[in-house]
Amino acid sequence: MDANDTVVSHVLIRNGRFIGVGNGPVRAQGRPFDVVNLRGRTVIPGIVDAHNHIVLVGNRPGWSTGAEDVFTIPDLVARYQERSADVPPGEFITTIGPISAMQFAERRLPLLAELDAVDRPVYIQAAQGGTRTNSLGKAWLEARGVVVAADGVIGGGATGSSRALQVMREQLLTPETRVRSANDALQYFATLGITTHRDGGAFHSELPSGGIANENTYTMHRPFLTLDREERMAARLRIDFLHQDPANDPNLPTLAPRLRNNFPFFGNDWLRTGGIGEFTGGGIEGLRAIARTGWRGEDHSLNLASAQSLIALREQVHAEIPIDQLRWIISHIPGFNEDLANRFHAIGGGVLVGWGPTRTGTNVGPPYRMLYDHPIQVGYHSDGGDITVISPWLNLYTMITGRNLAGAHILGDQNLTRQQALRLATADTRWFIWEDDLGSIEVGHHADLAVLDRDFFTVPDEEIYQIRSLFTVVGGKVVHDPGRWVR
Repeated sequence: MDANDTVVSHVLIRNGRFIGVGNGPVRAQGRPFDVVNLRGRTVIPGIVDAHNHIVLVGNRPGWSTGAEDVFTIPDLVARYQERSADVPPGEFITTIGPISAMQFAERRLPLLAELDAVDRPVYIQAAQGGTRTNSLGKAWLEARGVVVAADGVIGGGATGSSRALQVMREQLLTPETRVRSANDALQYFATLGITTHRDGGAFHSELPSGGIANENTYTMHRPFLTLDREERMAARLRIDFLHQDPANDPNLPTLAPRLRNNFPFFGNDWLRTGGIGEFTGGGIEGLRAIARTGWRGEDHSLNLASAQSLIALREQVHAEIPIDQLRWIISHIPGFNEDLANRFHAIGGGVLVGWGPTRTGTNVGPPYRMLYDHPIQVGYHSDGGDITVISPWLNLYTMITGRNLAGAHILGDQNLTRQQALRLATADTRWFIWEDDLGSIEVGHHADLAVLDRDFFTVPDEEIYQIRSLFTVVGGKVVHDPGRWVR
């Protein structure tokens, strides 16, 4: 994924960086190197998800269990049965957020009778498809005032999934369990080849909340800080700070203290602060404050009208305080056009695209093709963790085929080639991370890579979303090696 789309057969890694890239034996002076023979496997740079909600996933209650790589209900049940070997009796196995009914062949989530094959309480709250539990989970939740139907379906509202998640957070979350969940989340997505996450924040709740996108935004990073101190990070984490100050309050009660008391891009190679986003908050006064202090800012757009408004505000700020060197971002952009791309590019902005596998309708995704051919900076994000999935392979499948996980065409003529889609998720994301030595296999860059279980460039379309990593390396550190490639 360098500028020439070079394909090589060997790399040499020392002190966390590529020091040799080429064909034939790559030689270097100095001490002997461990040799890993990948036997012809396809290797790509580590995936960079330039905006997701991994920190929310890392603060889930219970024994959080990733499940975006299973595609039938029996396979999901088998995943939970395998997980139960590590879970003490009576404790919950949970998948909260990044899972979708649409990913399963059955196009639904499992019901109580199916989940009863797992000998631990199970709780599933899907980004798309609802909330489910089994008999053990039903008994626990009903004892705490949660209404659960006979088939394990938990409805919404004060007595349903909102109450269920709140009570689980209140009773199951401790500093220790949060560290476990954070570690499990990073490790799971390393198995899918993600080596860098840029987190888009959460809606602030001082106390445990029933909102799936809610957390205490002043304490939720602690488990990841613990993993970093203990040198146990399985991926790089870049932290953005979400703010929602009202537009009519010029005092900016939360944003102003953040800008005064925090540092952007502060930390180390594994964990570092970023900018303000996924919401900037405070209306145009918030944008002015972010611009004055030289921070990156990001807001999301859900339709064409919101994108037009966001860009108009940024043009107004830019006329007063230049922002063209600050790499401001608009994400999602399901409605966007060439005029907006021209205008945002003119003031130095960039757009993140993705978030499509669970959408329904027609022409509801970003105009990938138009943007890829445009000079504006474009990168990939999943925005997964609460409202959609994180797996890059589910997202890339949609970007390439134009279809959602149910097989419906949602992108019109805006889909990309495999090479283009992968570039958006690797080399093209570095602009959004503000780190120019990530996302490609080149001498001097961080040695982040994923060894795939099949050739992304040649497998049939319907195998793209099934891809996993057999061997994941971050900064020269092996973070995923189930096959023991290194002996």
